[in-house]
Amino acid sequence: MDFCGSTRYTKDMNDGKPAFPEFHNVYIDPTSWNHWKKTGEFRDGTVIVKELTSVGSKEAASGNGYFPGEFNGIAAMVKDSKRFADKPGNWAFFGFESYDAKQGIIQADDACAACHKANAAQDMVFTQYYPVLRAAKPSKK
Repeated sequence: MDFCGSTRYTKDMNDGKPAFPEFHNVYIDPTSWNHWKKTGEFRDGTVIVKELTSVGSKEAASGNGYFPGEFNGIAAMVKDSKRFADKPGNWAFFGFESYDAKQGIIQADDACAACHKANAAQDMVFTQYYPVLRAAKPSKK
């Protein structure tokens, strides 16, 4: 998987009530990454994975800041026009409570899809929060 960005939602910035009080490290499969860099589009078959960790300490040997804490789970979205023809944008959403994909699979389509449809910058993906995706997107001539 190729790294495509990281976001963080902390209690300090959301009056102690963030929707997602965790770090999200986001990855995309290599074939889809190469397609994105060439076309600026997410191809059929794209897999995007979010690694979720709590917000850890604010102090470290390197200085003060927000650092990843404990593992919270994994979320994934898959674009497949055949398998998910009835889903918005042909994307399906999944959650995993463990690195072992056989444990704790949660399909979270409705809540995830509604938010992504209403707020995502492009094709159900929050490209506006991932500078690596924005930088790699080809400019239109």
